[in-house]
Amino acid sequence: MKPFGTRVGRGTAALLALCVALPLGIGLVRAQGIGQRVRQKIAGMSTGKKVVIVLAGAALLYYLYRKHQAAQQAQGAAAGGRPQLYRSRNGGIYYRDAQHRPVWLTVPNRPVQVPAADVQRYAPNYQQYQGRPVPPAPPGYRVQPFNQYDPSLAGSAGQ
Repeated sequence: MKPFGTRVGRGTAALLALCVALPLGIGLVRAQGIGQRVRQKIAGMSTGKKVVIVLAGAALLYYLYRKHQAAQQAQGAAAGGRPQLYRSRNGGIYYRDAQHRPVWLTVPNRPVQVPAADVQRYAPNYQQYQGRPVPPAPPGYRVQPFNQYDPSLAGSAGQ
């Protein structure tokens, strides 16, 4: 490396000093008029750009949500097309048909015969339901007997 006393060393030092001083000098010149507008534009994004970014993000989230929903429905349809059964707040059982309307299931008129081993396995606290009446369907809803329940009619809407 050559010492700063040579011609090349002085030129390098002068170039370095110019590179440091040039931005400071330009900053002073721009600050007197034209630089004000430039600084305001550079300071941040416009409202329009922010709105576009927010809308694009919302559209992306909606797209991902719908894609996830479609994948769940396709997975449910592949699992045999059995709709999801729900228990309402009043204790009734219902599922949703292809138009997403609730279809209430009623209890059979005669008791269902279930082996005692299955009762203990699937409903160990079944005694709490003994003697309680079945809650009626809310007004305005279609009622269907349980023995007429056909999962194929609901399609994959209840998944």
